[in-house]
Amino acid sequence: MIENHSRCSKVSDTKTCPNCYSPKIVKNGTKKTKKQQYFCKNCNKRFLDFYTYQAYRFGIDNDIIALTKEGTGIRSIARLLKISPTTLLARIITIAKNIVQPSIPKGKIYQVDEMRTYVKRKNTLIWIVYALEKQTKNVVSFNIGRRTNQTLKKVITSLELSESEKIITDKLKNYKFLIRPEIHSTKFRGINHIEHKNLTLRTHFKRLSRKTIYFSKSLVILNAILKIYFWG
Repeated sequence: MIENHSRCSKVSDTKTCPNCYSPKIVKNGTKKTKKQQYFCKNCNKRFLDFYTYQAYRFGIDNDIIALTKEGTGIRSIARLLKISPTTLLARIITIAKNIVQPSIPKGKIYQVDEMRTYVKRKNTLIWIVYALEKQTKNVVSFNIGRRTNQTLKKVITSLELSESEKIITDKLKNYKFLIRPEIHSTKFRGINHIEHKNLTLRTHFKRLSRKTIYFSKSLVILNAILKIYFWG
C-alpha cells in the first residue's frame, strides 16, 4: 500500500498539516457535519480533522498516479484505496488534464512504433502511436486512433517541429509519405528501444497484450491512463 501520513490518524492527534506536514495549523470553525476544520498558515489550505470518505483525503491523487504507473487495474485501485470505481475514473481524467506534456528536445533521434488495442469491444481495433527519444528513452509524444496517416501524422509532426536529427520506424509504408527521406530510417533493429518499451507496456497493462480478453471501455480513460503512465 502507498504510504500516506494522513490515512490512519487525525489532525488533532498529529498536530500537522496533511498537505505540507507543517505544524503551523489553527482551528477554523466546524462543518455542517460537526467535524472540526483546520487552516494551515504555511500552505494556506483548509482541511478537516479526518475524512470519512477516502476519496477526499490528501495524497489520494499521488496514490492513484503511483498505482497507475505500476499497471494496477481500475477496480484493483478502487479496492486498495477504498473508493468507488466511478469516482476513481473521474479523478483519473482530472489528474490527466492537469499533466503538462513535456517539451520535445530539439535535434535528437527518435523511434516511433505502434501498438494495437481495443475499445468497448474486441472488434473495435485502435492503435497507440508513440515516439521515444533514443538517448533518454523517454516518451515524448503519443496519439490514439485508427491506423491511418492522420493518426500517425500528429506524432510525426510534433517530432519534425523539434528539428529531429533522425526518425526511426518500422517498414510500415505509411511513414514514407509522412517523413522526409533525409531524416527517415528503417534500419534493421533500429527500433529496439521502443519495442522493449512495448513489452513493458504489455506487461503492465493486460489490455495491450497481443492475445487478451481485456479491452478499454473508453478512449478518454485509455488516453488519460497513458498520459499519467508516461508523464505523471
